[in-house]
Amino acid sequence: MSKLRNRGKDERGAALVEFAIMAILLFSLLFGMVEYGWVFANNLDARHGAREAARLAAVNWGGSQAIADETCDRMDIQGGAIFTFTGGGSPVGSVGTVAIDIPYTPLVGLPFIPTPTNLRSQVEIRLEQASTWTNITTTACP
Repeated sequence: MSKLRNRGKDERGAALVEFAIMAILLFSLLFGMVEYGWVFANNLDARHGAREAARLAAVNWGGSQAIADETCDRMDIQGGAIFTFTGGGSPVGSVGTVAIDIPYTPLVGLPFIPTPTNLRSQVEIRLEQASTWTNITTTACP
């Protein structure tokens, strides 16, 4: 009978130890989901920016730097975006390419969660007007 009463006293703090072990796994999983959600959101922003720049380039909105600046105004990024325009100076119906590279800054920043250092999106366009923009790689979004 005394063995049944003393049985619980030997396991004092066991729940705390079990929680501490499981909390590491639980919080790692939680922070990983938050971090990859942030990667996905920034990747969508890069894709949106490339599409916007391509739309502006297709209708010959302006020069390469003007297109990059306007695209930055329409995007939600911190800065450091690099735009690459190819196919400039081509006639109507030609194919051009707009690419954007955005440096990725981790949200959580835990070293054991692998994240990309750069997000890239590239869009091919068919020119609707003769382009006056030039083939250029430019840094925008200060």
